[in-house]
Amino acid sequence: MGKRLVFFGLLVFNIACQIPQNEPGNEAYWKVVYKNDKQGNRLQGSKKELIKYIRNGADIKIGWGSQGKTRSVEHLSNPSWIAVLNESEVVVHLQPHYTATTDWDKLTSNFSDTLNINVEWRVVITTKGEFDAVWYNKHKGTLIRRVPQKHTMTWFVKGTADLNRPLFLNE
Repeated sequence: MGKRLVFFGLLVFNIACQIPQNEPGNEAYWKVVYKNDKQGNRLQGSKKELIKYIRNGADIKIGWGSQGKTRSVEHLSNPSWIAVLNESEVVVHLQPHYTATTDWDKLTSNFSDTLNINVEWRVVITTKGEFDAVWYNKHKGTLIRRVPQKHTMTWFVKGTADLNRPLFLNE
């Protein structure tokens, strides 16, 4: 009985050691590295740290949301393009996508409105809290609407921040 208990204990310990732990330095998990308010003020983390991750090729996600009197929504997206401006601000573009209709009573979304299938939603986000959204009819080549906004942004990373040299250096 004692040998079985020791064997079982060692087996459980071995399995537990192989499970990735959510701790600093473990690149298997997303972590918040920077958060700004609507005016672009730092709430958490550091832009310099975010830029280190970008320079190292880490995966980036941006989260934001809004809450009204009767509805709330949260978004999380990977950028399709990232720029570091003057080594101090980050600008990202989200992948354009076709808009869908949201049924707030059923809390579902679909493409039942065929007019929306022709409309792309495009967004530029900055570490200053800027969020510039446009609705664009790709087939007609016309801008339908532009809504510049300010949002609290949460910047997530997965990867390492070992490099901290600008990507424009020749070394």
